[in-house]
Amino acid sequence: MNRTVLSTRQDNRYPITAADEKTQDGRYQITVTDAGVFLSVWPPVNSGLPVATAAVIQDMTKRQLLNFDSDFVAKVIKEALGVPVLLVNSLPSQDGRYQITATDSAVFLSVWPQVNGGLPVTRAAIIQDLTSRNLLDFDKDFLSIVIKEAAGTPVQIINSLPSEDGRYQITATDLGVFLSVWLPVNAGSPVSKTAIMKDLAEQNFQDFDSDFLSRIIREATGTPVLIMNSVPAIQLTPHIRVKVGLNRLEARVTIVVPPDSPSVTKDQILDKLEAAGVVFGIDEGALEALTETRNAANIVIARGIPAREGDSAYLKFYVDPDLQGRPEELEDGRVDFKEINSFLCVEEGQLLVEKIPATAGTEGIDVYGKPLPAKRGKDKPMPIGKNVIVVDDWRLYAAINGHLHIFLDKRINVLPVIVIDGDVDYNTGNIEFKGSVLVRGCIQPGFSIKAGGNVEVCDSICGGTVEAASIVVHKGIQGMNRGVIKARERIVANFIENAAVYADEEIVVSDAVMNSTLSAGSRVIVEGKRGLIRGGRISAGEVILAATVGNKSGIVTELEVAVNPFLKEELLNLREKIRKDQLLYEELKLSLAYLCSLDSQQLSGAKQEMHKKTEAQFKAVIESMEGMRQRIANIEMILCSLKPGRIRASGTIYPGTKMAIGSAVKTLKDTLQFVSLYVQAGEITFGSLR
Repeated sequence: MNRTVLSTRQDNRYPITAADEKTQDGRYQITVTDAGVFLSVWPPVNSGLPVATAAVIQDMTKRQLLNFDSDFVAKVIKEALGVPVLLVNSLPSQDGRYQITATDSAVFLSVWPQVNGGLPVTRAAIIQDLTSRNLLDFDKDFLSIVIKEAAGTPVQIINSLPSEDGRYQITATDLGVFLSVWLPVNAGSPVSKTAIMKDLAEQNFQDFDSDFLSRIIREATGTPVLIMNSVPAIQLTPHIRVKVGLNRLEARVTIVVPPDSPSVTKDQILDKLEAAGVVFGIDEGALEALTETRNAANIVIARGIPAREGDSAYLKFYVDPDLQGRPEELEDGRVDFKEINSFLCVEEGQLLVEKIPATAGTEGIDVYGKPLPAKRGKDKPMPIGKNVIVVDDWRLYAAINGHLHIFLDKRINVLPVIVIDGDVDYNTGNIEFKGSVLVRGCIQPGFSIKAGGNVEVCDSICGGTVEAASIVVHKGIQGMNRGVIKARERIVANFIENAAVYADEEIVVSDAVMNSTLSAGSRVIVEGKRGLIRGGRISAGEVILAATVGNKSGIVTELEVAVNPFLKEELLNLREKIRKDQLLYEELKLSLAYLCSLDSQQLSGAKQEMHKKTEAQFKAVIESMEGMRQRIANIEMILCSLKPGRIRASGTIYPGTKMAIGSAVKTLKDTLQFVSLYVQAGEITFGSLR
């Protein structure tokens, strides 16, 4: 897991210095070739900033170059040789693909190979595709050869499309009897002369030339040809023909009743259907209608039940991706454009996505009464990315605290560090995140960052608010008398002006502190290019170190070394809060025990809802108490580790400076240089720093 690593505690002997005017930051270049992905890193010049690992990782992720080793990236950045180093052996993988092309003469298959470790084309997928298109006359072993070679060129796998038998139509008019014959398609069976003669006989058409029939069948032009000069005056029996569609889901009836013949009966039609094998889905209404007509063509007499394809699998998101970038709506209907949810933050163990599996579908029945198999719905792969856990191949959980990154629904990642390439402003909105945050620009006035991890700002904080574990500001903090900066550990900055800054451990400033309020649990260190404290109030639990305090005009500057009053007040509040939560914990425990003792099947809806709410509140109280206990332990450790208070100046302390060490207070009337101030016999005294 990669995190932005902030500066660790510095020794007093090595103060932070301001960057030289000719400094040059380190730089990097990512190069993508057919052979792989290469990273070149150049070192900083004259104390410039080195390349950040988080920046390279974010750049790789944006380009979807994800198959890299984060530790190796950090090593390349550390060495910074300026030469290309191979990070990824190949470009992102691409699955193999295929294409089926059907022409009038044949069916062709083109197969392309997978790229860079992608999945090859499967024979089962191609066979299923061919079967669904009713292309059945293929060789499975030959398919395997085509897939194995994967040449990307069309290969003939079926000599022709599915065959279609020849057909004919007999039409009787006042002018005579006409015969139309159509050729078979793709090796289908030609029209049988015997079938035509039998059909003519059934309609009492007997005065035709048998040889002429053979010629019409052989030519099969599809146009009506006169085979009898006139219709016989008397046709004794009606003509009934049943035709079943290729999909076996529909049967149609054609009826021709001679003028002097009686209408067909229901039993006659049913006998014809039975002879054709049609037994299911017979339409009684159509039967009745046919008995009342003398001529009908292609009337649907029976319908089967088609098989219903199963529903395809789909992903159910428990974190709505559409919320990203959407401003928060206030209760009065207005929109807060500072809360735009630029990042979808999730917690470790949180359910992200659930796959709803495909269903088997419903079997159908054809007009012959036989079952029609159903096609199962299509499956959908789980979008497994980085820092996620898959359970039972259908649930996806966050493995760490982080923010959600979704790539085309194909890959879901949980990233531990939020990287903002520009400023924190209306484009990003306020940020609240349990991990660490890297800001490459500024934090603009009125905007805030609340982080469970560390915050690093490459430029400045200009009237913004930041709360985090540790905070590093490469340029400085310009509070504008509105910004508040709080750290649970330490704060490092180049300068601080007109700001309120609080740290549980220490505050380190490399240039100047002007007209600001600083409070640190242990130390405030202002040493470097100027090491200046001028105006404002500075307090620390253990020591204040600076080069220059105040100025010649006597600006009021207050220095105080004592137990941090904010930590003491927080400690008292936490102890009182944990006492109240302990009482609530006992009450909830008894309530849960009572509800669990009842028969769950006999509980009313209201009591079941009460059980769920009590259980959720019980878990929340336990988590809250655990967090407060950890915080109490941290504060007690800070307070116990404090040493006797001192104020040390490596340069000058000007008159007008107010100093307090413990309960001793003193206002300086004379200039002091190179001194260390401490309490002796209840009064503030000083000695030589050297």
